[in-house]
Amino acid sequence: MNKITKRILILLTTVLISCGIPQTEVDKLNAEIETLKKEIDECKNGADKLFAKANLHFEQKDFNASQNELNTLIQKFPASEEAAKGKELLTQLNIEIEKLSQQKQKEEIERKKKEEKRLSDATKNMRTKYDDINEITWYRDKTSPQYNNYNGFFGYFGKSNTGIPFLRLRIQYAADDWLFIESYIIKVDGITYTIEEEKYGEIETDNGSGGVWEWLDRAVSEDELQIMRAVANGKDVKIRFNGKQYRKDKTINSTQKAALRNVLDAFDALGGKIY
Repeated sequence: MNKITKRILILLTTVLISCGIPQTEVDKLNAEIETLKKEIDECKNGADKLFAKANLHFEQKDFNASQNELNTLIQKFPASEEAAKGKELLTQLNIEIEKLSQQKQKEEIERKKKEEKRLSDATKNMRTKYDDINEITWYRDKTSPQYNNYNGFFGYFGKSNTGIPFLRLRIQYAADDWLFIESYIIKVDGITYTIEEEKYGEIETDNGSGGVWEWLDRAVSEDELQIMRAVANGKDVKIRFNGKQYRKDKTINSTQKAALRNVLDAFDALGGKIY
C-alpha cells in the first residue's frame, strides 16, 4: 500500500466515523477495499500476466528481468498452470544464461589474445635497455639515435618493474658550431608550436672530435604530448633551433615521424600515463 492510498483510507475512515457510521461498518468497508485492491493487483500481476511478461523479457534476451518475473510467479502462484510453464521457461533461461556466460568467457580470452598481440606488435620496433639499479626498462625506437652526436627529434619511455610507462622527449642538435639553443619552434602543416628551456642548463651541451652537441631531454607534459602527436602525424614538419645569436632549421623526415609514432603507440599500448 503506497502513502497516498494510506492517507486516503485514513481520511475516509475519519469522515465515516465523524458522520456517525458505526466502527463495524467502517471495518467492513475497509475489508472490502482491501479485497478489491487484491483483485486489482491480481488483474495487473496475476499468474498469466507474470508469465507473459517473463516470456517477453526472455524473447528480448533480458534474462535478469525474466528471471525476476518467473521467481515472483512461482512464489505467488505455486499451484498454477503458469507456474509449471514458468519452471520450464526458467530451465531454458538458465541454459541461455550459461551459454551467455561461456560466450563472454570466450570473448574475454580472444580480447586478451588480441591485447597481447597488440602489445607485441607495438614493442617489436623498440630497442630496450634495462637499468638494474633503478629497475627500469627503457624503450626507444630502433631508428632513433643512441648517442648525442646525431640530430634527432624523438620520444622514448621507461617502465619500472611495478609501475606504468612514463614518456620523455629528446631533441638533439649536432653540428660544427655552437648555437647555444634557448628554444625550439616546430611548424607542422602550417601550425606553429614552441618548446622553451624551462630552467638554466636544461639544454645540455658537449663536444668532441671537432663537433658540438646540444640536447634537451625532459619528461613529457600534456602540451609536449600534443606536439609529439602532431609531429608524428604531420606531413610537412620543420624544426627551428633558436640560439643566443644564430638559428638553424631542419626538416623532421618520414623516418623520424615513423619512429615517433612507434614510440607513442607502444607507450599507449603498455598503459602509459602523462603525470
